[in-house]
Amino acid sequence: MKRLKKVEGGPALYLQIKDIYRQRILSGELKRGDKIESELEIQKKYGVSRITARQAILDLEKEGMVKRGRGKGTFVIWQEGIEEELNHIRSFTKEMEALGRKPGTQWVTIDKEVMDNEFAEGFTIQPKEEMYCVRRVRTADDVRIVYLVSYFPLSARLPMDPNQLPESIYEQLDYIGVGMPDRVKEKVKALLPSEEVAKALNIQQTQPVLLRMRESFDKEGNIIEFTRCYYRGDLYTYTITSEKE
Repeated sequence: MKRLKKVEGGPALYLQIKDIYRQRILSGELKRGDKIESELEIQKKYGVSRITARQAILDLEKEGMVKRGRGKGTFVIWQEGIEEELNHIRSFTKEMEALGRKPGTQWVTIDKEVMDNEFAEGFTIQPKEEMYCVRRVRTADDVRIVYLVSYFPLSARLPMDPNQLPESIYEQLDYIGVGMPDRVKEKVKALLPSEEVAKALNIQQTQPVLLRMRESFDKEGNIIEFTRCYYRGDLYTYTITSEKE
């Protein structure tokens, strides 16, 4: 059994316990569906308080590693990350369905606002007009995997009630005649999340994310979307296949 480092100024005990179980899950020692020790068992095993044991489990649950069931115990729900090929245009919903995962939305907001300068600089543009801004946390098999901040022109005629937004906004654009994106331009880079992104994904600000910046165009070359997608770096992988010219 791995011992905790109980030294002044060292990592909090609940974080050390969380990391022990996290590594056991990532290594495959604990598999999806396996039951982990109870709070009382963790308390006795590591010589910590019940509060410390509970906080470790809560953090594991926030990260989508385990799920607690009242009177049933705590079970591993994590599974290997998602691998996506960057050679097609489709919505997150369609991506997850194609991979056999269940797509979902944890929460969503929609407002009308002008794109902030920091966001716009990522696309080397300076739009000043008011646009729809949709913020969403999307899930795969009930695990938070991506936080999306998207801007759409007002011509998209999106409903201002978040409850009326469809799972796939691309399908909404196609339905009202704007059409699905005909061409996209994307950039991908790794970075540490801001406080906003970390909170949305329920991760620590020390855990890297993959930022995918997307500009979508219709058949006439008009911009119909600006999106920043923040994917959990430990759960998402991109594959690019190239051929010799």
